[in-house]
This record gives sequence, structure tokens and C-alpha cells, in this order.
Amino acid sequence: METVINAFGDVTIGRAALIVAALIFLAGCYRKVSKYFGDKAINDLKRDQEIKEVIEQSKNYPKWRQQSINIQQSMNGQIHDLSKKMDKLSKSSDEGMAYTWRYRILRFDDEIRHKIRHSKEHFDQILEDIDKYEKYCRENPDFPNNKAVFAIRNIRETYDKCGDEGTFL
Repeated sequence: METVINAFGDVTIGRAALIVAALIFLAGCYRKVSKYFGDKAINDLKRDQEIKEVIEQSKNYPKWRQQSINIQQSMNGQIHDLSKKMDKLSKSSDEGMAYTWRYRILRFDDEIRHKIRHSKEHFDQILEDIDKYEKYCRENPDFPNNKAVFAIRNIRETYDKCGDEGTFL
């Protein structure tokens, strides 16, 4: 015990309290510094994991790019097919109108040949149909257009005759 007294014999209560307070202060500082570095380590670990995730995802970029290209090519093909179908539908519709114009021309010619009289407005309408029909036939040489040639000639001659004689309805 003498050794303890010799070592700590001149320590007073004030000094002991100061040492205890310093130890408590150092323990508190240690806890705060330890918590700070622990939190920093956890945050750094999370950030590193996020960076690794991004790097791993970036490795998939070529595959994703190819998927995008494949989808784009598929969509282009579908759009092309749809465009073809729309062109075909438009051609069919135009051809249907040409048949309608031809039918009206032939019908009008039959009425003239049966001595049915028409007004100037009716003639003007059928002449407009003739213009549209002939234009369609010029633009579509595969369309069978020789079926109304004589009817068109007769309608024009009759129109000229009615105009000269003033015999429109």
C-alpha cells in the first residue's frame, strides 16, 4: 500500500475530480469521433455499392441498345406494312370511284340515247365526272378504260348540240 501512497500520495480530491472529468470528456469525445467515423464508413460503403450497381448496369448497355434497335426495326417493318396496306386501300378506293364515274357516264349516255333530256347543270356534272374519269385512266394505265369511249364522245357531242340549239332542259 505504501507504493500506492507513494505513487498517488500527493493527489488531492480536486485533482482526482479534474482527472475524472478529463476522462469523462475524453470518453465522450471518443464516442462522438467513433460515431462520426462509423457513420462515414457506412455512408461510404453505401455510395460504393451504388457506384458498383451503376457500373454493373452499364455493362448491360450493349444488350439494351440491341433490344432498342430490334424494337425499332420491328416498328419500322410494321409501319412499312401498314403504309403498303393504306396505299392498297387508297388505290382500291380510287378505283371504286373510277368505276362509279364510268357507271354514271354510261348511265347518262343511255338516257341520252333514249331521248331523255337533261339540264345544263346535269351535263356540267357529268362532264366533271368525265374529266375525273379520264384523269384517273391516264394516271392508271392498267385500269380498263375503253368501255366508255363512245359514251363520252356521245355525251360531248350532245352537249355541244344542246348548247348550239339551246335545247337544255
